[in-house]
Amino acid sequence: MKKKLIALSLVLAALSACASAPSDTAVPTSAPIPTPTATPTPAATPVLTPSPQPSEEPTPVPTMVSYEPVSVDSWLANANCRMPDCSISAPADGKPRLDKMVAWPEEGVTLCCTCQTLEEAAEAFDTTVDELKALNPDWEENFARNGYFYQLKIQAEPYILPQNDVVWVKVDAPWAECGYKTVYEVPASLDRQAAAAMGMADYFQQNFCGGFHAGSLPYESAEDVDPRFSVRAVDGALYTKFSEFDNFLHAVYSDKRVKEIAYSEDGFYKEGPNDTILSIDGDRGGNIAYCGYLFTEPETQPDGSLRFYQIVLTCEDESFHGWDVTEPVTPDTATLRPVHLVPTEGGWRVDQLELPN
Repeated sequence: MKKKLIALSLVLAALSACASAPSDTAVPTSAPIPTPTATPTPAATPVLTPSPQPSEEPTPVPTMVSYEPVSVDSWLANANCRMPDCSISAPADGKPRLDKMVAWPEEGVTLCCTCQTLEEAAEAFDTTVDELKALNPDWEENFARNGYFYQLKIQAEPYILPQNDVVWVKVDAPWAECGYKTVYEVPASLDRQAAAAMGMADYFQQNFCGGFHAGSLPYESAEDVDPRFSVRAVDGALYTKFSEFDNFLHAVYSDKRVKEIAYSEDGFYKEGPNDTILSIDGDRGGNIAYCGYLFTEPETQPDGSLRFYQIVLTCEDESFHGWDVTEPVTPDTATLRPVHLVPTEGGWRVDQLELPN
């Protein structure tokens, strides 16, 4: 399998690519509907579930907790920090867009995933380890980079891409000096506040947490601190006080994800002296084969959370060498990346989300 990653300093899932948003349009807020089955007869869109643990007693089914819907305005107002502006609008036809010079793959694509073990993939996608080995005869040599399988093929049949409706979430922090992209596509069937939280997470991750840059911008060098967290946020950054930054993170993310971002030695941020924000400082490139992204339909879980997949499209054909082309490029590979949103009394929070490029 051809590798086309242009890696610089970080190894994370990467940035989404969207254009400017149109004027505000009414946005559907209906509950998620079942994922349509792809044709010709690919496996049903899988849902990740925890690996079963040995037990003499059956595993109890999680009890769904019911929460009252939270409006976008209330969510922003109750964040206890200065939040970026957030608006939601709809494309004219409601359909997702692929990147410029990308043609829709009418005949389907190869469906893949990223995982740490074949057992994990077999559990998630309702198949067997033997079937995965048959689909990926080079699986042993491909288990090489960071202990993960990348682009592990998970079904033999071509996967016909869904065209589920989307909305555009525009995020803007006028006081922040740095930022690359501000408009993101999310599933149209999401609750408006869930859509806003997902768009806010996209904005933060792309600009300050694993996208083209990771860490505060602008910044100054920090002395006598952990060498990994070597810079300190200064005026013009998204936040300069850790207490305010912490409130922002808790307004957007689940507690688990907040710990990964700002309370872990492997994270991106750390509290500094006198309520300052320390962070790593890094940049990276993207995958030249990247063609755009789509979504499967969000599905409600027994605990009330939502799970679905971001479908990342790439062109892995050996004849493709870059975007200096005169004819549209047709993607041939789709990699599923899980998305998980959890409900709270204060609205939806993002528990799992990777950037597509």
